[in-house]
Amino acid sequence: MRALQKVLRLALAHGVEGLCIVLLAVISVDLLLGVFSRYVLERTFVWYDEVARACFIWLVFLGAAAAVKRGAHFGLHMVVDAMPPHLKRAALLLTPLTVIVFSAVLVVQGWDLMLHGATQTTAVMAMPVSWIYAAMPVGGALMILYSLPVAWRTWRGIRDGERIAEQGAKRQ
Repeated sequence: MRALQKVLRLALAHGVEGLCIVLLAVISVDLLLGVFSRYVLERTFVWYDEVARACFIWLVFLGAAAAVKRGAHFGLHMVVDAMPPHLKRAALLLTPLTVIVFSAVLVVQGWDLMLHGATQTTAVMAMPVSWIYAAMPVGGALMILYSLPVAWRTWRGIRDGERIAEQGAKRQ
C-alpha cells in the first residue's frame, strides 16, 4: 500500500509535466514529418494534422494544470504584497478559489462535450473524438486537485511556509 501511495504521489508530482514533455516531442516530430512529406516526398502524410491537433489540445490542458501546480499563472503580486495582512489573505484566497470554480466549469462542460463526441470519429484516423475532448475534464480535474492545497494553506493563513500576517509585519 505504501509503495502504491509513493508511485501515485510521484505521478501526480511529476507525471503531468513529463507527459507535457512527451506531447511536445510528439508534436515536434509529427510536424517535422508533415513538412518532410509535403516538401521532400511531395506526398503529404494525411494523418499528421490530426495527431498534432490532438496532442496540442492535451498539451494545453495538461500544461495549464502543471502551471497551476507551480503557481505560474498570472497574478498581481505587487498589488497583493502592498495590502494589509487581513486583506492580503482574502486576496490570496481569491486566486485558488477562482481557479477551482473555473476548473469545475471545465470539468462539467468538458464531460458533456466528451459525451457528445462519443459517437464521432476523426476523419482520417477514425479515432474517437471523445479521446481528444477528454483533455478538458482531465485538465480541469488536475487544476482543482493542484489548487485545493493552496486554498487550504491560504485559508489557514500560511503562504510559502510563513504566516501571511508575519509577512506583512516583516516588510513594514
